[in-house]
Amino acid sequence: MSADNYPAIDIPFDVRYTCLFCGEPSHLNVNIPFLIDDMHKAPHAPLSVPACDECLSVVKKARCQSIYQYRNVVKAALTRKYQKALSIGSNWTEQELQDSEFEGAAFEGFKRSAWMMYTMVQARVNYIGWPLCLDGIPLDPDDDAGGFSFDGTEFVSVEHAIEHYIKTFHLDTVLLPELVKQLGKDKFGYSVRISRLYLTMTAAERTQIIADIVESQS
Repeated sequence: MSADNYPAIDIPFDVRYTCLFCGEPSHLNVNIPFLIDDMHKAPHAPLSVPACDECLSVVKKARCQSIYQYRNVVKAALTRKYQKALSIGSNWTEQELQDSEFEGAAFEGFKRSAWMMYTMVQARVNYIGWPLCLDGIPLDPDDDAGGFSFDGTEFVSVEHAIEHYIKTFHLDTVLLPELVKQLGKDKFGYSVRISRLYLTMTAAERTQIIADIVESQS
């Protein structure tokens, strides 16, 4: 099989010309796996999927084998690139933005467009596409899927969510990961709230904070 004729994945009529990765309009197809050297390492038959220009550029730079791995790489890339837009939903509600008293042309523009930016980016990151089939045969599911959902956003993993919230709130890079590790991902929101209370600390203070929080939750 040559690199230019991978079979196209089945596409339902209502999502024709739609990027499989983010739901944006698409006019291009990309081979999965992208590098022909990886074709025999893939857990499924080689295939091609529709992709928008932005997601296509991510796929071309990735070194993956399965469509599920590529999906995760694209989702992670979009989350990192649009971290500031996603952080809008962590810092405000839609009503709070409407009621805010920003002054000046720049702030008024932000007030009008911020929530729309957030919802558009969140929709792209959360997009799950359609059931994957090739010639009517469903692809095997991804048994290694380790997604993590928090505050309405779907992350590739809890580690990726930690990375996002450290950047969003300028958190200590050790405290949040350690709290999540000790308390579990079910208390992720609590770990974020605690981390926002302690933005600067010594190593000894951090150790004591973690010990106190873990003891209080046991």
